[in-house]
Amino acid sequence: MAPRSSVPATSSARHDAVTATALTGVRRALIEGVPVTREVLEREASVNLGASPRDAMRQLDLVAQRLGVSSLG
Repeated sequence: MAPRSSVPATSSARHDAVTATALTGVRRALIEGVPVTREVLEREASVNLGASPRDAMRQLDLVAQRLGVSSLG
């Protein structure tokens, strides 16, 4: 898979990447028994958003808060 550049903050691609991160974490927990940890989410978000783990989590947190989920930080 070719590396992706950082996904723009306002695009629907960003929302898809955040959704993919959350669903991948849930799937891995349910199917593979992998615990959902901050590190797992950071890694998935970093890959899906094409950003550093810190920036990816910041983007994930912004979407979570917009949806009424408490801060992930």
